[in-house]
Order: sequence, then structure tokens, then C-alpha cells
Amino acid sequence: MAKTKKKKDLYDKQVLYLASVQCPEADVAFFEKTFKKHAGRPLRYLREDFCGTAALCAEWVKQHPENRAIGIDYHEPTLNWGREHIMPLLDEDQRNRIELVCDDVRHITKTQADVLCAQNFSYWIFDQRDEMKRYFEICKDAIVDDGLLVLDLLGGTESTEVDTQERKIEDGTHPDGTKLPPFTYIWDQHSYNPITGEMQCYIHFKVKRSRMERAFSYKWRMWTLPELRDLLLEVGFSGVDVYTEGWDDDAEESDGVFRKRKDFDHEGSYIAYIVAKK
Repeated sequence: MAKTKKKKDLYDKQVLYLASVQCPEADVAFFEKTFKKHAGRPLRYLREDFCGTAALCAEWVKQHPENRAIGIDYHEPTLNWGREHIMPLLDEDQRNRIELVCDDVRHITKTQADVLCAQNFSYWIFDQRDEMKRYFEICKDAIVDDGLLVLDLLGGTESTEVDTQERKIEDGTHPDGTKLPPFTYIWDQHSYNPITGEMQCYIHFKVKRSRMERAFSYKWRMWTLPELRDLLLEVGFSGVDVYTEGWDDDAEESDGVFRKRKDFDHEGSYIAYIVAKK
């Protein structure tokens, strides 16, 4: 079946996004390790806000027969894509342990998850302080007493610069394992307003001789670590930890290992995990 997959399926923007942006395996490994160290027990119930295609939820339930997940997203076409392309790759038991909800994440308040995550800066859609504060209050109420809220953040001196970065993807795969033809992922930091913090970003793709312009569009506020940390503590989280990757001097690139930091160099562009403890 994989050999006869239509080219349009291989070049679907969701397939290209999963192959170039998301790494559910790395995310769930971080969640599992961090929660076990914090709570002293296994993570079993994951809530993913702004879950998109729910690829992360799917990866989570594959890890253990007792793992459950709920994915919430208000964009029904993207959720339906996940239902059509991700869910069929799971067995019946795994599918039964995932609940997908099309709704505003702020409307789902009673999940009592071990970990609630919002990845790929999706929560930056809340661009006002009172909106973000209210969202964090909901997150705190939606996890168990020893639960964690895990967010990611884009930071660094280059993160607000108008810039375009290209990355060739030569080893990408379709969710079903089919190897993708090489393509180029383009991250476009299109505009930034230093007064409001509002930023417009796009993802474009180049596949062979064609270009998929503005396949994804993001208009959000670029929140900083101190702003988010202060808000999380203000709504009652007992502590906030920050994890960033180390640096490999020989390879002249990040080493891919996220470690807890008290301080680090604010240079270039970096991704951080923010872990708030209830």
C-alpha cells in the first residue's frame, strides 16, 4: 500500500509539517522523564492543548497499555485530518485510549491530567496578559495535585528579527512510514511589532520545482520567559523550571539534550521547555 501512495498524499501540508516540525517521540520522552522525577510515579494521562493532528497523543498511547490522552483543538479540519490519517495507524485499543475534542481549550476544565502540554508556541494565540493568566488558571485546575504544565518557548536575540530560514529535509517520512521525497522547510519571521510584541510568521515548503506558499500562518505575541514565569507563579503554581539544550562545540550545534537551567546565555535563537509544578 505504501508503494502506491499518491504523490498528493506525500505532499500534503500536514505530512510535511509532521516531518519537519514535530517530533512527538522526543516530546513524550521528555514529559515521561520529567514527570517521573517530579512525582515519583509514571505519567499515565496526558492532555494536549492545541493538538492539531493529535500525532503527539497517538505517540503517547503507543508507549504503554495504560497510557491515555485527550487532545483539544478548535480547528475541526485539522482534527479530522488526524482522525483520517493518524488514528488508523493505531490498533483498536490504542484508539480507544484517545479522546479528541473540537473546542476552545479554555472550555475544557475538568480533565485532571498528569501532564497538560501546549507545544509549538500554540498558546501564544493569547496575546493579552489577562487572557494568558486566565488560560494558566484553567491549566492549573485541569491537572492533578502533583501534575505538571509543560509549555515550549521560542527565544533568543534573533527570535524577533525579520528573517527567513531554510532547512532541507532529506530523511522525512509519512506517518505510516513511507519515505518522503526531499523537500525544503522554510521558516519565515515576516514581521514584528516591538511595541505590542505581535509577530507574523509563516511556514512555506518547497517540493521539487513547486513552492507551497504560506502553508501555515501564525499571528501571535512573542512572550518572554520572565513574563510567563511571573504569570505562572501569580496564578498559584508552586514552582517553574526552565529546560534548554546544551551545546556541542565539536559539531557547533545544540546537543539535543534538555537540561534544567538557572541561567543560560541569551544568544541567537533557542527553544526552551517551561515546566510549571502545581
